[in-house]
Amino acid sequence: ILMKIRVLGCGGSFGSPLAWGRNGNIDINNHHNFRTRSSVLISNNNQNILIDTSPDLRDQLYKAKCTKIDAVLFTHEHSDHTAGLPDMRAMSLINKSIIPAYLSADIHDSMISNYKYIFKGVKDYSPFMTANILEDNFSIDKTKIETFKHNHGSIDVQTFRINNFAYSTDLKNFYENDIDKLKNLDLWIVGLLRYDSHTSHAGFDQIIDYIKYLKPKKTLFTHMTALLDQEDLLSKCPENVEPAYDGLEITL
Repeated sequence: ILMKIRVLGCGGSFGSPLAWGRNGNIDINNHHNFRTRSSVLISNNNQNILIDTSPDLRDQLYKAKCTKIDAVLFTHEHSDHTAGLPDMRAMSLINKSIIPAYLSADIHDSMISNYKYIFKGVKDYSPFMTANILEDNFSIDKTKIETFKHNHGSIDVQTFRINNFAYSTDLKNFYENDIDKLKNLDLWIVGLLRYDSHTSHAGFDQIIDYIKYLKPKKTLFTHMTALLDQEDLLSKCPENVEPAYDGLEITL
């Protein structure tokens, strides 16, 4: 059975461009430089699994013609990865389903607190999601998922691996030998904020070193600011490495 991965959004926390007339280094005549906040949709075993709920989620799912989400995996709690959570209410209503979310133990309580009406219900609002603490290896129906933490400056973020696909956004460093869990990948989607390094994001050279070590068949960059122009970035990339763009679909 083939697995389809759709990049719903591949922009950094501000999206790209930053605001009207604030174009950074991008060519605004290239529509691939218009990026909504980062999120990805995985279709596998007749299930739709969403990684992160970007603030742009409603529009992203509409463009993907998606009317059903079976589960949501959260990488971390930053609002550019979680603030679209209320848009899951429509998916719940359409399918008359309670949608499971999977998140790390360190953000479990605060996520429930921040979105109490979603997970616990408030007054006239019934809950429409459940919060499940991640295990290193778990399954959603027939889809097996492996996860581990990587460093994102002062916090940790989850890398997720499903079959030979992995997703590592907001990456500064790997811990110990965890990078070896990402060998033999057909596709790696990895965060690249900008060319130079940042206190909580690895720069271009460091990410390229990871790619040279892991040798995935294909690598796509996500979580890109308006400092990264698609054509300029592509010209610097080795073979089988390229920037993603919103709406890009890959079948594995």
